[in-house]
Amino acid sequence: MKLFFSTALATLLLLMSGCVAQQTTQLTTTAILADAAVSPAPAVTPSRQVVKKSAERSESEAATSRWVIRSGRIKKTFSQTAQRAGIPNLQIRKLEALFGEQIDFRRDIQKGDHFTAVFQPGKSGSLRGGKLLAAELNSRREPIRVIRHTNRRGISRFYSGSGEPLGTDFLRNPLKNVKVSSHFTLRRFHPVLKVYRPHRGTDFAARKGTPVMATADGVVQKREYQNGYGKVVFLEHSGGRYTTVYAHLSRFARGIKPGRAVHQGQIIGYVGSTGLATGSHLHYEFREDGEYKDAMKVALPRIKKPTTAERKYFYQATADLRRILLSEQRERRIAMASGGSQSRR
Repeated sequence: MKLFFSTALATLLLLMSGCVAQQTTQLTTTAILADAAVSPAPAVTPSRQVVKKSAERSESEAATSRWVIRSGRIKKTFSQTAQRAGIPNLQIRKLEALFGEQIDFRRDIQKGDHFTAVFQPGKSGSLRGGKLLAAELNSRREPIRVIRHTNRRGISRFYSGSGEPLGTDFLRNPLKNVKVSSHFTLRRFHPVLKVYRPHRGTDFAARKGTPVMATADGVVQKREYQNGYGKVVFLEHSGGRYTTVYAHLSRFARGIKPGRAVHQGQIIGYVGSTGLATGSHLHYEFREDGEYKDAMKVALPRIKKPTTAERKYFYQATADLRRILLSEQRERRIAMASGGSQSRR
């Protein structure tokens, strides 16, 4: 009888241990599933393509990130608005000269017109020593664009938005504000010598100290004092085919020495009355192959039109600049449209 009860008790204990094990297994499985249900999903890591794109910036993207954009809406004059926008005077004169080749500043620019200019700052980070890369003037006419471009031959100059090279090889005038006091003539009464003699140049009346610009890229041939001309600068252009003369200067600009290269629009001296002169003015001469020409009437050398291949290269090379100008124009129109809708409300 004891043996029977012992066997039965052992069997009962074995069955109970099996149930407990089964329950423990079920509970453990349930706990694992519950953990899986409540645990947060792992964070999605950026794809390699995105990382690669941000890490490997092209030279074009790196260049555009360093460009500076200045813009403004004209209230009184273009120069005043440009100054308020933080554009240096030297760059303002350049913009006026470039836009002035396509429009009449006095007649075509009106209050409310908008402009945008893109610059590459100089080494110090300032715009004074930087480069003007592109600009756009939105008047009541079609937008007027100027874009700096370096062609396949390595020559840099400004072009219109359609790829036409701007300007001539020479500026017509060496002063910003022009007032002719004496024209080119073969017989003029000299105010100092009191005799009639040829006047083979053009005199511009201007205050003492007014900056004088080189009318074309060239090389300084002479920078000296002569009895008649006073302080004078001679520039050679196009390998010596053309010569320009700037006389009666009060002083020379820094760095102007014989043999030194100058670029169009660079300040080479300042108006004065040295030499045979009765008052402050600039005497300017234009010579072609040694022959005196009337600087106000001579046909200035034109730039050749670009070929189809050159124009295609222009569009490819200036794509970033044109994209910036279009983007600025689009944002301005959106702002004007939203402002107009708010005012109507």
